[in-house]
Amino acid sequence: MAVSESQPTLASYLESILSDYADARKHAPFGKEHAIWRRFEELQRIIEHHPVIQQYHNVKVGWSVGQGNWARVPWVALLDRRETTTTQHGVYVVFLFREDMSGVYLTFNQGVTDLRNRHGTREGRAILRRRAEQLQRLLPNNSTTFRTDGHIDLRTESNLGKQYEASTVAYRLYEKGHVPSDEVLFGDLEVLLETYERYMNSELPRAFKEVTTTDSTVQDSAGTTPSAAPDGQFDPVAGMTALWNAIRATGFVFQPWQLAQYVAAIRTKPFVILAGITGTGKSRLPRLVAEFTGGQSELIPVRPDWTDSAEVLGYTDLQGTFRPGALLEVAHTAMDEDDVYRVCVIDEMNLARVEHYFAEVLSRIEDRSPTDDGGYASSPLIQAALAEKDAEWGKVCLPDNLALVGTVNMDESAHGFSRKVLDRAFTLELSEVALDRWEEPATADAGQPIAWPVSAWRPRAIRLSELTGLTPAERQLVQGAVDTLVELNHILAAAQLQVGYRTRDEVALFVLHAEEIRPFFQTADESPVDPLDLALQMKILPRIAGGSGSIQRVLLGLLGWSVSGVAYRREEEARQALEQWEEAGRPDRLAGARYPGMAARTCLMWDRLLTEGFTSYWL
Repeated sequence: MAVSESQPTLASYLESILSDYADARKHAPFGKEHAIWRRFEELQRIIEHHPVIQQYHNVKVGWSVGQGNWARVPWVALLDRRETTTTQHGVYVVFLFREDMSGVYLTFNQGVTDLRNRHGTREGRAILRRRAEQLQRLLPNNSTTFRTDGHIDLRTESNLGKQYEASTVAYRLYEKGHVPSDEVLFGDLEVLLETYERYMNSELPRAFKEVTTTDSTVQDSAGTTPSAAPDGQFDPVAGMTALWNAIRATGFVFQPWQLAQYVAAIRTKPFVILAGITGTGKSRLPRLVAEFTGGQSELIPVRPDWTDSAEVLGYTDLQGTFRPGALLEVAHTAMDEDDVYRVCVIDEMNLARVEHYFAEVLSRIEDRSPTDDGGYASSPLIQAALAEKDAEWGKVCLPDNLALVGTVNMDESAHGFSRKVLDRAFTLELSEVALDRWEEPATADAGQPIAWPVSAWRPRAIRLSELTGLTPAERQLVQGAVDTLVELNHILAAAQLQVGYRTRDEVALFVLHAEEIRPFFQTADESPVDPLDLALQMKILPRIAGGSGSIQRVLLGLLGWSVSGVAYRREEEARQALEQWEEAGRPDRLAGARYPGMAARTCLMWDRLLTEGFTSYWL
């Protein structure tokens, strides 16, 4: 619906957005060039320049149609700068568009995100409801225009509906095709802005802030509550900088490249295995990253007696009632709170056989497909038919705001990993220990962490064939990764260990995602680390285990290839590289090699094969 150029009114722009936004969200690429974006800019201008609004000098108008993808529920907010500059906290007036664009609400509302991060979803909603009751007393007694029953219906399947039921103080719906005149619209705005001003002049702002501060003293004193990215724009490098500073301030010791490797891997595929010796921070890393990026984490400890998926996904008891498992409940919560990035840590993953209790989950990870909102989701985790009363559990899938991280202590593990598991995960090892770094500045000023939007964790694609908008430089990166894997397959073929299309796509996408945060692919002394080198260690070397002649030929070939680009064929050729590595003190990177990390690890594996007659990637 075109807007009349001769009479640009608030009503006409609201109607045009209600008419055209759904089609843009479904079919058009996100960006400032789209007409919808310009309509929101004009909407902001019309509101800001109206005499009613200009009476309130502290009120700023802002809006959002999403970050990276079109939002399900776009909004236009009026924020009093004395109270808040973001919709994540505080009280404000906001237009909320229904997801199906059947109407738009004008509401007096509260920010949800900060309260939820501090108190959790359930307690956060309870606080919002109590505050809404207090705020409703500020509405004019003779106002019958606005409803205060909390039954706002945004026509969305996301958790926004439940959030706004709790946070909305008052609301009025303008249905599509029946948006009233500007006189009525600005009259309604004036009612809410007068109420907003009464709130600002009352004791409530101070009371609300005192309660929030008291309830979160530890968090706030440490500066760990993430703030929204300025102006709704997220910069990956700025986000990584804030994350790195926040983690360093906790006293945990990681290398910059380890953090970058984890972030790029979890973005590429939502299943990562963190392996290594005990006490290196494997279970803490994903939880710290979640905490300092505005997400949440859950931990599920694995027990040795797990022989099927009952504890993970659930089971039907003798009375016919379905009992959801731990992971199914986490996935259900993630679907309900789809604006929160959630990490589920499967702790001590190989205390039981992963293939026995995790088989269904592994399959669901591989069948993810694009969703209408620009994200990804799997098919339902539960394939068996459930009773009608338990039907909601049969709809639970792996949404794109949920990642799974398994931790493994390979020095004391009970079970190894099959090829099926390794092929479906990124395997990161945290065995590089720097015990002398005990004077890390744990009390350093970390600054303010930045909240990462869920869209920042989404991969650019699941498969290479789905990639769009590649720049020439990005295309060269992808082609380089593919060419490297083609070379490697010639070597791996000796033991039938060639990689397939899945590994090709994941390695190339990892390198592509790593490029966005390339400054962090370096060691503590600022030596560069090649993301492709890391990708090969994660996806190629863990496949190699055994002591057969074919394994020996493959390992010998990989050693030569990683050192100089030419596969070794005789043991004598490997001796010089092995001696160089030994003389250097068996480092984690072999200086001068084509792929220093892979070369050093291959030296370790080759040395083990020579001395023990058996080798594997794991320490």
